[in-house]
Amino acid sequence: MSFRLDTIRGDLSRGLAKNSSYQVFIGGNYEVSYRAIATTAPGRQLTATPTGVYGAPQEIGYGVIYQPITLTILSSAEHTEREFFLQWQDDIIGAHRRIGGASSVGGAPTENAFDTGYYNDYIQTVSIFQYDAQKDQVGTFGRARPRVTNEIRLMEAWPRNVGELSYSYQSTELLTFTVSIQYRYFTEMSLSKRASGSTHRAF
Repeated sequence: MSFRLDTIRGDLSRGLAKNSSYQVFIGGNYEVSYRAIATTAPGRQLTATPTGVYGAPQEIGYGVIYQPITLTILSSAEHTEREFFLQWQDDIIGAHRRIGGASSVGGAPTENAFDTGYYNDYIQTVSIFQYDAQKDQVGTFGRARPRVTNEIRLMEAWPRNVGELSYSYQSTELLTFTVSIQYRYFTEMSLSKRASGSTHRAF
């Protein structure tokens, strides 16, 4: 199949996405949002079972597997970003990390410090926005800001893993850490669908 040059040019005029034109929002926490210097977006893998007893094998899809996304967070000197995710995990597995707090006696955690939280109390929605940096829209107080072209929402999300911190006297690099976000499923909507009044489509 051949393509005409003007057809290719016409398609490219719709613009190209840049992997640096994004933003992550977690429960309205802008401090973490501004320091998420890298992220992955969700993929989806279907599970299948073989069927049939004759001829070429046939597989029937029946389920789905969602892998966690990974955020890379730039740390402040006070580690407030890391504390945000650790406290979120505390809501899931108990506050035994905070020795000397309300759930401790004499500096040692009590048994209830290991109580797990209720699912609906710790899940949140995480949004990943794709921007078109070349097509601004008017924002607050008349200021131009990049136009949102796509939004992915991670539904019922929670931090599965908060990564280690890596220190070294031989390096002057900025300190970062990773966070793996688990979720139940994701939804996605492009700007064109948003303008037409469509809702997020679940995946």
